[in-house]
Amino acid sequence: MKKDKKQNEEYTMQDAFLREVDEDLKNESLKKLWDKYGMLITALVVVVLTMAVSYESLKTWYIRRAENWADAYAVALSLHNQGRYEDSMDALNMIIDNKYGAFADLAKMQQVDVLLDSQKENEALALLEEIIANKKFNVQLRDAAIVKLASYRQDTFSLDEMRNLLRPILDNPQNAWYASAEDMVALTMIRDGDVDGAKHVYEKLLNNHDVSDDLKSRIKDILSVL
Repeated sequence: MKKDKKQNEEYTMQDAFLREVDEDLKNESLKKLWDKYGMLITALVVVVLTMAVSYESLKTWYIRRAENWADAYAVALSLHNQGRYEDSMDALNMIIDNKYGAFADLAKMQQVDVLLDSQKENEALALLEEIIANKKFNVQLRDAAIVKLASYRQDTFSLDEMRNLLRPILDNPQNAWYASAEDMVALTMIRDGDVDGAKHVYEKLLNNHDVSDDLKSRIKDILSVL
């Protein structure tokens, strides 16, 4: 009995010794690992923390910048509404010159309206042509510029010229301006005496579920007198 007890005590001491040795080995391994890679680990932690802080700072900066350009655009609109066209153009030019993405494109589109209200139609139409030719311009705004220019060229452009101008929209039935573009083509056909061609375009629009009820109502009024 005493012998068993003694053996158990020896086993317990051995286990404790082995655990201590194992712990020392682990600590020694960690020490060697830290000696070898400690600086790299520290550098990585610093980089990660810096990136996190930089991202938050950058995000805040972008938000503030967007707010500033939104305010600048609002001022330009206010000047336009007050009839201070030159001051409005200067404010819009400031936004354009700073090349702040969508606001810069929006400012250039707004300049078209300022020029039109200033009775400078030729300059306005030339600016629209410049916008349409710029493939880097915001796509949605460029489509709006195409429709706007087409509305001013309705009386002077031939059917082919009108179709070529509206081609980027006509080739995409999902485009928000598609129905308006087809309507302009039909009106040009009516102007040139091609009533059957116009009827075909209008009937196609009437069967299009994406066409607004207002446009369909106007189309029915047109067809009733053709």
